[in-house]
Amino acid sequence: MRALTAFPSSFLNLRQLEEVLYDLPPLEGVFLHWHTHGVTATTAGMSSLLARRKQLLGPTTLSGASIQLLYECATHSLRRLCLPGQDPHSRRPLHARLLRHGPTLSAAKTQVLLPPGVVVHKTVSISVGETSLLCTGVAPQRLTRQQLYAIAAAMALPRWTAKQCIINPVISNPVETFTTQPGLISPFLHPSHQTGLGALVLLSWPEQSAVQAQEVAISLSLWESLVLPLRCLRHLIRTYARRAYPGVRIIELESEETLYA
Repeated sequence: MRALTAFPSSFLNLRQLEEVLYDLPPLEGVFLHWHTHGVTATTAGMSSLLARRKQLLGPTTLSGASIQLLYECATHSLRRLCLPGQDPHSRRPLHARLLRHGPTLSAAKTQVLLPPGVVVHKTVSISVGETSLLCTGVAPQRLTRQQLYAIAAAMALPRWTAKQCIINPVISNPVETFTTQPGLISPFLHPSHQTGLGALVLLSWPEQSAVQAQEVAISLSLWESLVLPLRCLRHLIRTYARRAYPGVRIIELESEETLYA
C-alpha cells in the first residue's frame, strides 16, 4: 500500500489518491457487516480501517466517525419509510446503495456523473457577520436573495444583513473548519469536532425536483456517494445534526413560493 503523509494536500494528484482509495478495503464490506451485525458490532479492525482511510485520504473524505453515524441515521430514516407490516430489510440495504464515480469538486460536476433519477446533495457555507452557517439542499441550485432574507429573519437579524452574506467565505478554511476540502463541504460533520457553527439551514426543495428525481446522492468522498430516497433526506439531516452537534440551531426554510408570498 502506498505510504502518504496524513491529510494530504488538496494539490496532490487526485488520480494518485484514487489509487490509494482502491487499495483500501471497500466501504461495501463495512456496510455489509453493519447490516448483518449492527453498528454496535464494529470491530477494532473496522475502526482501524476507517481511521486509516481518513489518514490517507485526508480532506477528500468524510471521517470514519461521520460515516458510521451517517450509516446509523440513514438506516433509521429508511425504516421510517416502510409501510406498516412491511419488512424494513426488504428495501435496498445501504451496502447496495454505494455509488462510485470520478472525482469532482463541485455539485454541478457531480450531478453530471449521477444516474438518471438521482439528484446531487449540495451544501455551502455562508457567513452572516461573525456567524458561520451551513446551507444544505439538493441540486446545484444557488442561494437566492429571498432565501438570504429568510435566513436573516430566522436569526433575528436586520434585513440589510442579507446583502452582506458571504457565500463560501475565503476567510473560512474548510479543511480546518469542517475537516474536508471545499468540494466536500457537508452537514455530516465529525460528531466530536468543534466547528463554531452558528446554525444549519435546511433549504426547501420540491418533493420531486425538476428532473423528477426519486433519489439523492450524498458524498462520502470525492469518489463515493450514498444514494438514498429523496424523501428521507430531511429526516436524515435533522437526526444526524441533533446527534452530532446538538447545540447548533436547525433552521428550515419554507418553499420559495411561500417566501415570496
